[in-house]
Amino acid sequence: MRILIIEDEDNAAQQLESLIRDLVGSPEFAGVIDNVEEAVDLLATKPRIDLMFLDINLSDGLSFEIFRDIKVDIPVIFTTAYDQYAIRAFELNSIDYLLKPIRKEKLQQALDKYFRLENRHTLEQVSKLLVAPPNYKRNFLVPCKDKLIPVNVNEFAWFELNGGVVKGMRLDKSILIMEEKSLEELSAVLDPGQFYRANRQYLVSRPAIREVSYYFNGRLYLKINPATGEKVLVSKAKAGDFRQWMNGY
Repeated sequence: MRILIIEDEDNAAQQLESLIRDLVGSPEFAGVIDNVEEAVDLLATKPRIDLMFLDINLSDGLSFEIFRDIKVDIPVIFTTAYDQYAIRAFELNSIDYLLKPIRKEKLQQALDKYFRLENRHTLEQVSKLLVAPPNYKRNFLVPCKDKLIPVNVNEFAWFELNGGVVKGMRLDKSILIMEEKSLEELSAVLDPGQFYRANRQYLVSRPAIREVSYYFNGRLYLKINPATGEKVLVSKAKAGDFRQWMNGY
């Protein structure tokens, strides 16, 4: 179970992590984020996170702003010292709303609710898979001037979002302007085992990654071929998930 904590008070984050370790068998923590901006940057990349604990008052604003900026599909349990935000929290389909200081029995109840919902969701997903296995996109028909160019997905090294335009770099170093308007659209139709959402700007294919280096503040720097216009950096919060992906998990 992979958990993300978004909390701007170190003591509160540590206490919450300790309580979770007491109640959940072998939890994996994706890190602690203390501000809205960094949370948006991470969540926009669709990281592999099973459950998110979200404080409402963060260092740069209310965490509700995250949901205004991007679509969040991860189950959320809100944590706060104030009760006036409860209605707004449940309007966002949160699992629960925990008041600080968080009591162990209340956290257990929230986790039990999460596991019940998750088990139901898993059964639904298994049923869908038994009926129809994933069908990922294999080819694109890309407009280019007065032509339509057929391109196999294996020909793409990476996709870049720049100025509201999605560009696809082919292995032969030619660049195509894609019809898709966002990397979210592409991520939804491409095989996640072959393409990885490194950050808000880049979606990269596994064969194009030539080298991975450690960078400042726990981030990873990806050396891509053909080269990208800007450095492709994976955040500290996503570094563990990326390493697992590169190892074939």
